[in-house]
Amino acid sequence: MQDVSAEAGIPDRLWTPTFFGFVLTQFLGAFNDNYFKQMVALTCVAQVAAGGADWQTFAMGAFALPFVLLSGYAGYLADRYSKRSIIVLCKLAEILVMLTAVVVLLIPGLSASVQLTLLILVLALMGAHSSFFGPAKYGALPELFRSKHLLPVNGVVQMTTFLAIILGTAAGGVALDWLNRSLWIGSTIAVGIAMTGTLTSILIRRLNASQPGLLWKNENVAIPRDIRVLFRENRDLRLAMLVSTTFWFVGGVTQPAVNLLGGTLLGLTDTRTSLLASGIALGIAGGCVCVGMFGGRSQGRWVNLGGFLFVAVSIVVFLMTRAVVPSFAPEGASVEPFVKAVTTATSVEWGLRCAMVVLGFSAGMIVVPVQVFLQQAPPAGLKGRMIGTQNLLSWVGILAAAVFLGLFQWILRLLGGIDFAIQYQNVIFLCLAAFMLPIALFYRLGTASNGTLKA
Repeated sequence: MQDVSAEAGIPDRLWTPTFFGFVLTQFLGAFNDNYFKQMVALTCVAQVAAGGADWQTFAMGAFALPFVLLSGYAGYLADRYSKRSIIVLCKLAEILVMLTAVVVLLIPGLSASVQLTLLILVLALMGAHSSFFGPAKYGALPELFRSKHLLPVNGVVQMTTFLAIILGTAAGGVALDWLNRSLWIGSTIAVGIAMTGTLTSILIRRLNASQPGLLWKNENVAIPRDIRVLFRENRDLRLAMLVSTTFWFVGGVTQPAVNLLGGTLLGLTDTRTSLLASGIALGIAGGCVCVGMFGGRSQGRWVNLGGFLFVAVSIVVFLMTRAVVPSFAPEGASVEPFVKAVTTATSVEWGLRCAMVVLGFSAGMIVVPVQVFLQQAPPAGLKGRMIGTQNLLSWVGILAAAVFLGLFQWILRLLGGIDFAIQYQNVIFLCLAAFMLPIALFYRLGTASNGTLKA
Protein backbone atom coordinates (compact mmCIF):
# COMPACT_ATOMS: atom_id res chain seq x y z
CA MET A 1 0.00 0.00 0.00
CA GLN A 2 1.26 3.48 -0.84
CA ASP A 3 2.67 5.52 2.04
CA VAL A 4 0.77 8.80 1.66
CA SER A 5 2.90 10.59 4.28
CA ALA A 6 5.97 10.04 2.10
CA GLU A 7 4.38 12.34 -0.49
CA ALA A 8 3.46 15.14 1.92
CA GLY A 9 4.64 18.45 0.53
CA ILE A 10 4.94 17.18 -3.04
CA PRO A 11 2.73 19.27 -5.36
CA ASP A 12 -0.19 17.38 -6.85
CA ARG A 13 0.36 19.19 -10.14
CA LEU A 14 2.88 17.84 -12.64
CA TRP A 15 3.47 21.00 -14.66
CA THR A 16 5.51 23.05 -12.19
CA PRO A 17 8.75 25.09 -12.47
CA THR A 18 10.48 22.10 -10.87
CA PHE A 19 9.30 19.81 -13.69
CA PHE A 20 10.49 22.15 -16.44
CA GLY A 21 13.74 22.99 -14.65
CA PHE A 22 14.49 19.30 -14.08
CA VAL A 23 13.72 18.26 -17.66
CA LEU A 24 15.72 21.13 -19.18
CA THR A 25 18.70 20.52 -16.87
CA GLN A 26 19.00 16.83 -17.65
CA PHE A 27 18.33 17.49 -21.36
CA LEU A 28 21.17 19.99 -21.62
CA GLY A 29 23.50 17.71 -19.65
CA ALA A 30 22.77 14.73 -21.90
CA PHE A 31 23.14 16.93 -24.99
CA ASN A 32 26.55 18.18 -23.89
CA ASP A 33 27.77 14.69 -22.99
CA ASN A 34 26.90 13.33 -26.41
CA TYR A 35 27.90 16.42 -28.37
CA PHE A 36 31.42 16.37 -26.95
CA LYS A 37 31.69 12.57 -26.92
CA GLN A 38 30.66 12.35 -30.59
CA MET A 39 33.26 14.92 -31.64
CA VAL A 40 35.92 12.87 -29.89
CA ALA A 41 34.55 9.57 -31.28
CA LEU A 42 34.49 10.84 -34.88
CA THR A 43 38.03 12.11 -34.49
CA CYS A 44 38.92 8.55 -33.47
CA VAL A 45 37.04 7.12 -36.48
CA ALA A 46 39.01 9.42 -38.81
CA GLN A 47 42.14 7.56 -37.69
CA VAL A 48 40.56 4.23 -38.70
CA ALA A 49 39.71 5.52 -42.18
CA ALA A 50 43.35 6.60 -42.50
CA GLY A 51 44.53 3.07 -41.59
CA GLY A 52 45.22 3.72 -37.91
CA ALA A 53 43.89 2.10 -34.75
CA ASP A 54 40.36 2.72 -33.51
CA TRP A 55 40.67 4.84 -30.37
CA GLN A 56 36.92 4.75 -29.78
CA THR A 57 37.53 1.87 -27.40
CA PHE A 58 39.85 4.02 -25.28
CA ALA A 59 37.41 6.94 -25.42
CA MET A 60 34.52 4.70 -24.31
CA GLY A 61 36.62 3.20 -21.54
CA ALA A 62 37.76 6.62 -20.32
CA PHE A 63 34.17 7.85 -20.13
CA ALA A 64 32.88 4.66 -18.48
CA LEU A 65 35.62 3.98 -15.91
CA PRO A 66 34.72 6.91 -13.57
CA PHE A 67 31.18 5.55 -13.33
CA VAL A 68 32.54 2.19 -12.21
CA LEU A 69 34.88 3.77 -9.66
CA LEU A 70 32.67 6.59 -8.35
CA SER A 71 29.01 5.56 -8.65
CA GLY A 72 28.95 3.88 -5.23
CA TYR A 73 30.27 7.03 -3.57
CA ALA A 74 27.88 9.16 -5.65
CA GLY A 75 24.94 7.05 -4.46
CA TYR A 76 26.01 7.53 -0.84
CA LEU A 77 26.22 11.32 -1.33
CA ALA A 78 22.75 11.35 -2.96
CA ASP A 79 21.26 9.82 0.22
CA ARG A 80 23.45 11.79 2.66
CA TYR A 81 22.90 15.26 1.16
CA SER A 82 20.19 17.12 -0.74
CA LYS A 83 19.89 15.67 -4.23
CA ARG A 84 18.96 19.08 -5.60
CA SER A 85 22.19 20.60 -4.20
CA ILE A 86 24.24 17.83 -5.82
CA ILE A 87 22.52 18.47 -9.18
CA VAL A 88 23.41 22.19 -9.06
CA LEU A 89 27.02 21.50 -8.02
CA CYS A 90 27.37 18.95 -10.85
CA LYS A 91 26.28 21.56 -13.37
CA LEU A 92 28.91 23.97 -12.07
CA ALA A 93 31.52 21.20 -12.40
CA GLU A 94 30.42 20.63 -16.00
CA ILE A 95 31.37 24.22 -16.86
CA LEU A 96 34.89 23.65 -15.50
CA VAL A 97 35.29 20.38 -17.42
CA MET A 98 34.31 21.96 -20.72
CA LEU A 99 36.63 24.90 -20.05
CA THR A 100 39.43 22.35 -19.58
CA ALA A 101 38.71 20.99 -23.07
CA VAL A 102 39.02 24.49 -24.55
CA VAL A 103 42.35 25.03 -22.77
CA VAL A 104 43.70 21.69 -24.04
CA LEU A 105 42.74 22.55 -27.60
CA LEU A 106 44.39 25.96 -27.44
CA ILE A 107 47.78 24.65 -26.25
CA PRO A 108 50.16 25.36 -29.15
CA GLY A 109 52.46 22.77 -30.70
CA LEU A 110 50.62 19.59 -29.70
CA SER A 111 50.58 16.72 -32.18
CA ALA A 112 47.20 15.33 -33.24
CA SER A 113 47.71 12.13 -31.24
CA VAL A 114 48.71 13.97 -28.05
CA GLN A 115 45.76 16.34 -28.40
CA LEU A 116 43.37 13.42 -28.90
CA THR A 117 44.86 11.69 -25.85
CA LEU A 118 44.22 14.78 -23.73
CA LEU A 119 40.67 15.08 -25.07
CA ILE A 120 40.03 11.48 -24.03
CA LEU A 121 41.24 12.42 -20.54
CA VAL A 122 38.78 15.34 -20.54
CA LEU A 123 36.13 12.82 -21.58
CA ALA A 124 37.05 10.89 -18.42
CA LEU A 125 36.43 14.05 -16.38
CA MET A 126 33.05 14.36 -18.10
CA GLY A 127 32.32 10.79 -17.06
CA ALA A 128 33.33 11.59 -13.46
CA HIS A 129 30.99 14.58 -13.40
CA SER A 130 28.12 12.54 -14.85
CA SER A 131 28.67 9.69 -12.37
CA PHE A 132 27.73 12.07 -9.52
CA PHE A 133 24.85 13.58 -11.48
CA GLY A 134 23.01 10.29 -12.21
CA PRO A 135 22.10 9.07 -8.68
CA ALA A 136 20.95 12.55 -7.64
CA LYS A 137 18.96 12.96 -10.87
CA TYR A 138 17.06 9.67 -10.83
CA GLY A 139 16.95 9.37 -7.04
CA ALA A 140 15.29 12.80 -6.82
CA LEU A 141 12.33 11.85 -8.99
CA PRO A 142 10.32 10.06 -6.24
CA GLU A 143 11.04 13.04 -3.94
CA LEU A 144 9.99 15.66 -6.48
CA PHE A 145 6.92 13.94 -7.96
CA ARG A 146 4.05 11.82 -6.69
CA SER A 147 4.07 8.10 -7.45
CA LYS A 148 1.11 8.46 -9.84
CA HIS A 149 3.29 10.77 -11.96
CA LEU A 150 6.43 8.63 -12.01
CA LEU A 151 5.59 6.70 -15.18
CA PRO A 152 4.80 9.79 -17.32
CA VAL A 153 7.68 11.74 -15.75
CA ASN A 154 10.11 8.92 -16.52
CA GLY A 155 8.69 8.75 -20.03
CA VAL A 156 9.35 12.47 -20.52
CA VAL A 157 12.79 12.29 -18.88
CA GLN A 158 13.87 9.30 -20.96
CA MET A 159 12.36 10.84 -24.11
CA THR A 160 14.14 14.17 -23.65
CA THR A 161 17.35 12.38 -22.66
CA PHE A 162 17.39 10.50 -25.92
CA LEU A 163 16.25 13.54 -27.89
CA ALA A 164 19.33 15.18 -26.38
CA ILE A 165 21.36 12.21 -27.55
CA ILE A 166 19.90 12.62 -31.06
CA LEU A 167 20.64 16.32 -31.24
CA GLY A 168 23.95 16.11 -29.41
CA THR A 169 25.19 13.23 -31.56
CA ALA A 170 24.08 14.95 -34.76
CA ALA A 171 25.50 18.29 -33.63
CA GLY A 172 28.88 16.69 -32.92
CA GLY A 173 29.19 15.56 -36.53
CA VAL A 174 27.81 18.81 -37.96
CA ALA A 175 30.22 20.83 -35.81
CA LEU A 176 33.22 18.87 -37.11
CA ASP A 177 32.11 19.35 -40.71
CA TRP A 178 31.07 23.00 -40.56
CA LEU A 179 33.79 24.20 -38.22
CA ASN A 180 36.39 22.48 -40.40
CA ARG A 181 37.29 20.19 -37.45
CA SER A 182 37.99 23.21 -35.24
CA LEU A 183 37.42 21.40 -31.98
CA TRP A 184 38.20 24.37 -29.75
CA ILE A 185 35.23 26.30 -31.16
CA GLY A 186 33.00 23.26 -30.68
CA SER A 187 34.20 22.95 -27.08
CA THR A 188 33.54 26.65 -26.44
CA ILE A 189 29.94 26.03 -27.49
CA ALA A 190 29.83 23.21 -24.93
CA VAL A 191 30.86 25.68 -22.20
CA GLY A 192 27.85 27.85 -23.06
CA ILE A 193 25.53 24.83 -22.93
CA ALA A 194 26.88 23.89 -19.47
CA MET A 195 26.27 27.44 -18.22
CA THR A 196 22.67 27.34 -19.48
CA GLY A 197 22.09 24.00 -17.73
CA THR A 198 23.38 25.47 -14.48
CA LEU A 199 20.79 28.25 -14.68
CA THR A 200 17.90 25.86 -15.34
CA SER A 201 18.92 23.66 -12.38
CA ILE A 202 18.10 26.54 -10.02
CA LEU A 203 14.40 26.11 -10.90
CA ILE A 204 14.30 22.69 -9.21
CA ARG A 205 12.51 22.71 -5.84
CA ARG A 206 14.77 22.47 -2.79
CA LEU A 207 14.98 19.03 -1.17
CA ASN A 208 16.05 17.82 2.24
CA ALA A 209 18.57 15.01 2.58
CA SER A 210 16.79 11.65 2.82
CA GLN A 211 19.35 10.31 5.37
CA PRO A 212 21.31 13.30 6.74
CA GLY A 213 23.02 11.20 9.43
CA LEU A 214 24.19 8.48 7.08
CA LEU A 215 27.75 7.48 7.89
CA TRP A 216 30.29 6.58 5.25
CA LYS A 217 31.21 2.91 4.99
CA ASN A 218 33.90 1.51 2.73
CA GLU A 219 31.32 -0.88 1.28
CA ASN A 220 29.67 2.13 -0.38
CA VAL A 221 32.51 2.21 -2.89
CA ALA A 222 30.93 -0.78 -4.60
CA ILE A 223 27.50 -2.19 -3.69
CA PRO A 224 26.40 -1.35 -0.11
CA ARG A 225 25.29 -4.16 2.18
CA ASP A 226 21.69 -2.87 2.36
CA ILE A 227 21.44 -3.02 -1.43
CA ARG A 228 22.98 -6.50 -1.50
CA VAL A 229 20.32 -7.61 1.01
CA LEU A 230 17.58 -6.25 -1.27
CA PHE A 231 19.06 -8.12 -4.23
CA ARG A 232 19.38 -11.33 -2.25
CA GLU A 233 15.83 -11.21 -0.92
CA ASN A 234 14.04 -9.95 -4.02
CA ARG A 235 14.45 -11.84 -7.27
CA ASP A 236 12.49 -9.26 -9.31
CA LEU A 237 14.83 -6.47 -8.25
CA ARG A 238 17.88 -8.60 -8.98
CA LEU A 239 16.66 -9.48 -12.47
CA ALA A 240 15.66 -5.87 -13.25
CA MET A 241 19.20 -4.75 -12.43
CA LEU A 242 20.62 -7.49 -14.67
CA VAL A 243 18.39 -6.40 -17.55
CA SER A 244 19.38 -2.76 -17.01
CA THR A 245 23.08 -3.69 -17.10
CA THR A 246 22.60 -5.76 -20.26
CA PHE A 247 20.69 -2.90 -21.86
CA TRP A 248 23.55 -0.48 -21.31
CA PHE A 249 26.13 -3.02 -22.46
CA VAL A 250 24.21 -3.39 -25.73
CA GLY A 251 23.85 0.38 -25.99
CA GLY A 252 27.57 0.80 -25.36
CA VAL A 253 28.30 -1.49 -28.29
CA THR A 254 25.66 -0.08 -30.65
CA GLN A 255 26.67 3.57 -31.12
CA PRO A 256 30.39 2.93 -31.82
CA ALA A 257 29.31 0.07 -34.10
CA VAL A 258 27.08 2.46 -36.05
CA ASN A 259 29.89 5.04 -36.22
CA LEU A 260 32.21 2.40 -37.68
CA LEU A 261 29.53 1.10 -40.03
CA GLY A 262 28.88 4.58 -41.42
CA GLY A 263 32.43 5.95 -41.35
CA THR A 264 34.22 2.90 -42.79
CA LEU A 265 31.96 0.34 -44.50
CA LEU A 266 29.55 2.90 -46.02
CA GLY A 267 32.10 5.71 -46.37
CA LEU A 268 29.69 8.36 -45.04
CA THR A 269 30.65 11.86 -43.98
CA ASP A 270 30.75 12.81 -40.30
CA THR A 271 27.36 14.51 -40.60
CA ARG A 272 25.72 11.51 -42.29
CA THR A 273 27.28 9.09 -39.82
CA SER A 274 26.01 11.17 -36.91
CA LEU A 275 22.53 11.28 -38.45
CA LEU A 276 22.59 7.50 -38.70
CA ALA A 277 23.60 7.18 -35.04
CA SER A 278 21.11 9.79 -33.89
CA GLY A 279 18.28 7.80 -35.51
CA ILE A 280 18.66 5.32 -32.64
CA ALA A 281 18.07 8.05 -30.08
CA LEU A 282 15.08 9.36 -32.07
CA GLY A 283 13.53 5.91 -31.90
CA ILE A 284 14.28 5.58 -28.18
CA ALA A 285 12.52 8.89 -27.55
CA GLY A 286 9.46 7.61 -29.40
CA GLY A 287 9.48 4.33 -27.49
CA CYS A 288 9.76 6.16 -24.17
CA VAL A 289 6.80 8.38 -25.02
CA CYS A 290 4.65 5.41 -26.03
CA VAL A 291 5.40 3.50 -22.84
CA GLY A 292 4.95 6.63 -20.70
CA MET A 293 1.54 7.34 -22.25
CA PHE A 294 0.16 3.86 -22.84
CA GLY A 295 2.22 1.56 -20.57
CA GLY A 296 -0.30 1.41 -17.75
CA ARG A 297 -0.41 -1.99 -16.09
CA SER A 298 1.07 -3.87 -19.05
CA GLN A 299 4.62 -2.51 -18.72
CA GLY A 300 6.14 -6.00 -18.65
CA ARG A 301 4.69 -6.83 -22.06
CA TRP A 302 6.38 -3.77 -23.54
CA VAL A 303 9.75 -5.03 -22.29
CA ASN A 304 9.36 -8.43 -23.98
CA LEU A 305 7.94 -6.98 -27.18
CA GLY A 306 10.80 -4.48 -27.30
CA GLY A 307 13.30 -7.32 -26.90
CA PHE A 308 11.86 -9.27 -29.83
CA LEU A 309 11.77 -6.15 -32.00
CA PHE A 310 15.40 -5.34 -31.16
CA VAL A 311 16.51 -8.84 -32.13
CA ALA A 312 14.60 -8.73 -35.43
CA VAL A 313 15.91 -5.31 -36.48
CA SER A 314 19.52 -6.17 -35.58
CA ILE A 315 19.31 -9.15 -37.93
CA VAL A 316 17.80 -6.92 -40.65
CA VAL A 317 20.71 -4.46 -40.32
CA PHE A 318 23.17 -7.30 -40.84
CA LEU A 319 21.29 -8.55 -43.92
CA MET A 320 20.98 -5.05 -45.44
CA THR A 321 24.73 -4.43 -45.25
CA ARG A 322 25.92 -7.94 -46.07
CA ALA A 323 26.73 -7.17 -49.73
CA VAL A 324 28.06 -3.62 -49.28
CA VAL A 325 31.53 -3.03 -50.68
CA PRO A 326 33.67 -0.76 -48.46
CA SER A 327 34.05 2.76 -49.86
CA PHE A 328 35.35 6.06 -48.55
CA ALA A 329 33.99 9.55 -49.09
CA PRO A 330 35.85 11.46 -51.82
CA GLU A 331 37.98 14.49 -51.05
CA GLY A 332 35.81 17.42 -49.99
CA ALA A 333 32.67 15.33 -49.53
CA SER A 334 32.69 16.01 -45.79
CA VAL A 335 31.35 19.54 -46.33
CA GLU A 336 27.80 19.60 -47.71
CA PRO A 337 24.59 21.44 -46.87
CA PHE A 338 22.99 19.94 -43.78
CA VAL A 339 19.59 19.73 -45.47
CA LYS A 340 21.15 17.78 -48.32
CA ALA A 341 22.77 15.38 -45.86
CA VAL A 342 19.38 14.81 -44.22
CA THR A 343 17.25 14.48 -47.37
CA THR A 344 19.52 12.59 -49.76
CA ALA A 345 20.95 9.11 -49.31
CA THR A 346 21.45 5.80 -51.07
CA SER A 347 18.81 3.12 -50.66
CA VAL A 348 21.03 1.28 -48.17
CA GLU A 349 21.55 4.45 -46.13
CA TRP A 350 17.80 5.20 -46.07
CA GLY A 351 17.10 1.62 -45.05
CA LEU A 352 19.62 1.85 -42.24
CA ARG A 353 18.20 5.17 -41.05
CA CYS A 354 14.75 3.60 -40.74
CA ALA A 355 16.19 0.50 -39.09
CA MET A 356 18.05 2.59 -36.52
CA VAL A 357 14.86 4.43 -35.58
CA VAL A 358 13.00 1.14 -35.07
CA LEU A 359 15.98 -0.29 -33.17
CA GLY A 360 15.87 2.71 -30.86
CA PHE A 361 12.08 2.46 -30.46
CA SER A 362 12.47 -1.11 -29.23
CA ALA A 363 15.11 0.02 -26.72
CA GLY A 364 12.78 2.72 -25.39
CA MET A 365 10.11 0.07 -24.82
CA ILE A 366 12.56 -1.75 -22.56
CA VAL A 367 14.25 1.03 -20.59
CA VAL A 368 11.29 2.98 -19.13
CA PRO A 369 9.45 0.14 -17.31
CA VAL A 370 12.71 -1.21 -15.87
CA GLN A 371 13.79 2.28 -14.75
CA VAL A 372 10.45 2.96 -13.02
CA PHE A 373 10.63 -0.37 -11.19
CA LEU A 374 14.15 0.35 -9.92
CA GLN A 375 13.04 3.78 -8.66
CA GLN A 376 9.90 2.57 -6.91
CA ALA A 377 11.04 -0.71 -5.38
CA PRO A 378 13.60 0.42 -2.73
CA PRO A 379 12.63 2.25 0.49
CA ALA A 380 13.17 6.02 0.54
CA GLY A 381 16.48 5.89 2.41
CA LEU A 382 18.04 3.58 -0.17
CA LYS A 383 16.91 5.15 -3.43
CA GLY A 384 20.10 7.16 -3.96
CA ARG A 385 22.30 4.13 -3.31
CA MET A 386 20.09 1.96 -5.51
CA ILE A 387 20.50 4.40 -8.41
CA GLY A 388 24.21 4.62 -7.59
CA THR A 389 24.39 0.84 -7.82
CA GLN A 390 22.47 0.94 -11.10
CA ASN A 391 24.92 3.53 -12.42
CA LEU A 392 27.84 1.40 -11.30
CA LEU A 393 26.54 -1.77 -12.95
CA SER A 394 25.35 0.08 -16.07
CA TRP A 395 28.82 1.48 -16.59
CA VAL A 396 30.42 -1.86 -15.84
CA GLY A 397 28.27 -2.95 -18.79
CA ILE A 398 29.47 -0.05 -20.93
CA LEU A 399 33.08 -0.66 -19.92
CA ALA A 400 32.58 -4.32 -20.85
CA ALA A 401 31.19 -3.05 -24.17
CA ALA A 402 34.46 -1.17 -24.79
CA VAL A 403 36.42 -4.35 -24.07
CA PHE A 404 34.09 -6.35 -26.30
CA LEU A 405 34.47 -3.88 -29.17
CA GLY A 406 38.24 -3.91 -28.82
CA LEU A 407 38.33 -7.71 -28.90
CA PHE A 408 35.91 -7.80 -31.82
CA GLN A 409 38.06 -5.43 -33.91
CA TRP A 410 41.24 -7.28 -32.93
CA ILE A 411 39.78 -10.64 -33.98
CA LEU A 412 38.58 -9.27 -37.33
CA ARG A 413 41.99 -7.77 -38.08
CA LEU A 414 43.69 -10.96 -36.98
CA LEU A 415 41.52 -12.98 -39.36
CA GLY A 416 42.03 -10.85 -42.45
CA GLY A 417 43.58 -7.43 -41.88
CA ILE A 418 41.99 -3.97 -41.90
CA ASP A 419 40.03 -4.41 -45.16
CA PHE A 420 38.50 -7.63 -43.84
CA ALA A 421 37.65 -5.88 -40.54
CA ILE A 422 35.87 -3.06 -42.38
CA GLN A 423 33.95 -5.48 -44.62
CA TYR A 424 32.57 -7.44 -41.65
CA GLN A 425 31.67 -4.60 -39.27
CA ASN A 426 28.02 -5.63 -39.69
CA VAL A 427 28.56 -8.98 -37.92
CA ILE A 428 28.43 -7.13 -34.62
CA PHE A 429 24.68 -6.65 -35.07
CA LEU A 430 24.21 -10.41 -34.99
CA CYS A 431 26.05 -10.38 -31.66
CA LEU A 432 23.68 -7.69 -30.36
CA ALA A 433 20.68 -9.83 -31.36
CA ALA A 434 22.15 -12.76 -29.44
CA PHE A 435 22.59 -10.64 -26.28
CA MET A 436 18.99 -9.40 -26.35
CA LEU A 437 17.27 -12.67 -27.21
CA PRO A 438 17.21 -14.08 -23.61
CA ILE A 439 15.48 -10.90 -22.37
CA ALA A 440 12.84 -11.20 -25.09
CA LEU A 441 12.23 -14.87 -24.35
CA PHE A 442 12.54 -15.25 -20.60
CA TYR A 443 12.42 -11.95 -18.67
CA ARG A 444 9.30 -10.99 -16.70
CA LEU A 445 9.16 -7.52 -15.12
CA GLY A 446 8.31 -7.42 -11.41
CA THR A 447 5.82 -5.07 -9.75
CA ALA A 448 6.37 -2.80 -6.76
CA SER A 449 4.71 0.18 -5.14
CA ASN A 450 6.95 3.04 -4.08
CA GLY A 451 9.25 1.91 -1.27
CA THR A 452 7.54 -1.40 -0.53
CA LEU A 453 10.77 -3.38 -0.32
CA LYS A 454 12.56 -3.32 3.02
CA ALA A 455 16.26 -3.45 3.78
